[in-house]
Amino acid sequence: INAEWPLLPGSRFFAQIGDSDSDTSSSESEVEAPVTKAPLRQYSSILDESDEEKRVVRSGKDKRYSEINETIKAIRNHKKIKDIAKVQEGFISLCNTYSKSKGVIDKNGCPRAFIRCIADLEQYIQSIWDDKEGRKKLNKTNSKALGALRQNIRKYNRDFVSEIEDYHKNPDTYEEVIEEDEQVEEQDDSDDDGGFQTSAPSASKLTSRKARTSSSRVTDGVESDDDSDDMWSDSYSESSSEDDVPAIGYTAAYFLKRKDDEKKDKPDKRKNKVRPQAAAKVSITEEEGWTTVSGFDKTQKEKPLFEDDTEITVELVNRKIAELSSIRGRRGANRQKHIETFELLSDICIKENLGIPIVAKCMYHTCQAIFDYNPSLASSMKVEIWIQLIATFDKLLTLLQEHREIHLVENMPEEEENLEDTSRPLTVSGSILVTLERMDDEFTKLLLNLDPHGTEYVARLADESKLCGLIQRVKRELEQRRSPYNEMCRVYLREIEHLYYKYDYGTGPADEENSAEKMNKLCKYIYRHDDTDRIRTRAMLCHIYHHALHNRLNEGRDLMLMSHLQQSISHADDPTKILHNRTMVQLGLCAFRNGNIQQAHTTLNEIQSSQKSKELLAQGLSNQRMSERNLEQERRDKQKQIPFHMHINLELLEYSYLTCAMLLEVPQMAAHETEQRKKLSRTFHYQLRNAEKSPLVGPPDSMREHLVAAAKAMMKGDWRTCADTLLAHKVWNLMTNAAEVKAMLRHKVKEESLRTYMFTYSACYDSISPLALSKMFELTNSQIHALLSKMILNDELKASWDKPTDLLILHRAESSKLQSLAKQTADKLNYVMENTEKMIEQRVPSIAGSLGTKGSMSSGLPWQPTWNTVYSQQQASKKSGYAGTGYSTYNNYGSSHGAQVY
Repeated sequence: INAEWPLLPGSRFFAQIGDSDSDTSSSESEVEAPVTKAPLRQYSSILDESDEEKRVVRSGKDKRYSEINETIKAIRNHKKIKDIAKVQEGFISLCNTYSKSKGVIDKNGCPRAFIRCIADLEQYIQSIWDDKEGRKKLNKTNSKALGALRQNIRKYNRDFVSEIEDYHKNPDTYEEVIEEDEQVEEQDDSDDDGGFQTSAPSASKLTSRKARTSSSRVTDGVESDDDSDDMWSDSYSESSSEDDVPAIGYTAAYFLKRKDDEKKDKPDKRKNKVRPQAAAKVSITEEEGWTTVSGFDKTQKEKPLFEDDTEITVELVNRKIAELSSIRGRRGANRQKHIETFELLSDICIKENLGIPIVAKCMYHTCQAIFDYNPSLASSMKVEIWIQLIATFDKLLTLLQEHREIHLVENMPEEEENLEDTSRPLTVSGSILVTLERMDDEFTKLLLNLDPHGTEYVARLADESKLCGLIQRVKRELEQRRSPYNEMCRVYLREIEHLYYKYDYGTGPADEENSAEKMNKLCKYIYRHDDTDRIRTRAMLCHIYHHALHNRLNEGRDLMLMSHLQQSISHADDPTKILHNRTMVQLGLCAFRNGNIQQAHTTLNEIQSSQKSKELLAQGLSNQRMSERNLEQERRDKQKQIPFHMHINLELLEYSYLTCAMLLEVPQMAAHETEQRKKLSRTFHYQLRNAEKSPLVGPPDSMREHLVAAAKAMMKGDWRTCADTLLAHKVWNLMTNAAEVKAMLRHKVKEESLRTYMFTYSACYDSISPLALSKMFELTNSQIHALLSKMILNDELKASWDKPTDLLILHRAESSKLQSLAKQTADKLNYVMENTEKMIEQRVPSIAGSLGTKGSMSSGLPWQPTWNTVYSQQQASKKSGYAGTGYSTYNNYGSSHGAQVY
């Protein structure tokens, strides 16, 4: 054996095998046979053959697709554990791999698994971004990676818009990973199984490989096939008697574990697995004997509602409704199944002619099951569920209108229902008014959870007309059934809340009742019959809001003052407080549109000075600098918000308030330039101070810059520049009757600019003609005369009219600027001295009492101990007959000086 089976050079393993073959063979011949090169070629060919049997030749396409598959799997695993940083790395790697595979993809098309991966990744990142509460819990690395990945994925997916849209339409046709086609080096064309191949090679293929290896040895000139076969047969016969030794001997390849064998022995479950969505679409031609395979139908194993031989009665259906109602709202309950079950019960009752009352009860419970579909109070129901709710309630209302003998009674026990006995009134437990109120609340939540700038919000806003139509029908139904006053007031309030914030343009039919008459009718009914403060308060606030919206200032103001709502509004609930704030703001804007600047400023000041107009009007949450909200408080604040289409424009509100402040403050600033006074608007002065700090003043761009530029022009008396700058902003176009508002503002700017001019430059004139002022400010002579006379009567201007010459004679009664400053300095010194004396009296009361009068100069100065010494010496000299003139002179000077200062 040693002669025919030489050892591999440098292998200790084969050396041990050679030593342990047999003791007799080693003793018979001690001379080693010469080592030839042919057996070495035999061993190398055998090792090569074992590799060739398991080797798979893969094309460039399969290699690239395999890299994309591995990256997609890694991204999917990182998404499961919410490791956003790793997902970002995987996305970058996927983009690089896709760019490297551009040549292969151009030939074979874009892989569907790649489109599915980037589309799902964008939805996954957007869902995390929308979840603000969950986003706050991310660490710093994931939070930073989330923002970057959101921008990158949205930018990258712009090149695949059509593919992604097709994926969203047909998601079942897009696989999760790319299906790879593994091919061996040579395939046998003849296949008895009809083309289905397995990963293990067939016997014919192994035979062909052995034939190739043997032929390769012949071509290399090593040995012939017969000699090699004899060698293998001899070695096998000699070794098989002692041990189960392979035909090729204990080679290194024999003891190595091959992973390919394990993979090929185990079936690939992933390839053989068929998704349930795609199973319904699998079909094979009938010519080959195959039939269409349909998807797994879950309803086949579901228990039917009633057995086939069961007689369906009203009592049986009623028990089934009670059974389903008892498990409503439980954790783990299939809410969609409950809705479908109630709808099926309705169809069964109609089909079996069980009567209208039981059908109405099934429809009513269907509506309640739809409400229970979304148990969370913060989130809204889905759009398709909302559409289904409207359709179901419409059917229920139509059924009740056609059969008025059926009565839905609120808070009625189910045992007292009458569903069959026609001799008594047919009653069903439930209330269409409560269902309508819940629908209205769900509609508000639905709008709050949508993007107000998207098309979906506009589409859902169109459902408001359907909801208002249902409210009208319920109102007429309750009126015809003569429902109690409290139910009528509730449904009237729902109609008012959908009407009060809408401006009536008067474009409807002539015979139709306008909004003012309708509001007056509904509100007066509530004023007369309501016995709860909340409904009456909300109706009154809506009525005032509607008056203010249509520029009926006197009616709205009188109603607000007569109701005394401002005294009791602090005890109301949060939605009513929000409605009160909205009403006050609308009253202020109405006063502004009517030219009542002082009243508008007073009304808007409380809202605008708080710097929390968003929260007070429930139109959003502002960023709190000093203290942050917790999650519970933020959730409650979001539930109080109102839909976007009911918002009051905050920029228009702020601009109107600042314009009122400018028209009131600028003349006062000119009249009391050197005097300290209480500021009417701190916000306006804050904007002026910020503008003065700016090193570069350019053309006004923002709303506040327009206002500051207009105020500076008014301070100079330049009314044209002030009016043009103030009215140049486009926010005024948002007001109703914008042209009238702009004309009113231009007139107000002229008047206030005239007052500012007179306060600023009156010291430069001895007399001035009203005609000159009329030309300068483009006002009539009567308007100039009335305005200046009012200033004289209010003691704002020291002047008088000269009738013969028709001139305004100005008097020099005003103090100069130096005199005013001296007066202010004296007042400040007096204040400081009084405070110092009070402090001294509190600390040393005995000394202050021994020094005599409170007004003496000695009672608040730092050299008080020296004066006490001088005073004691002077008293001693008087007793001894020596009065020091120097000391008395010093004391008299100090006393006289202190009196002069006071």
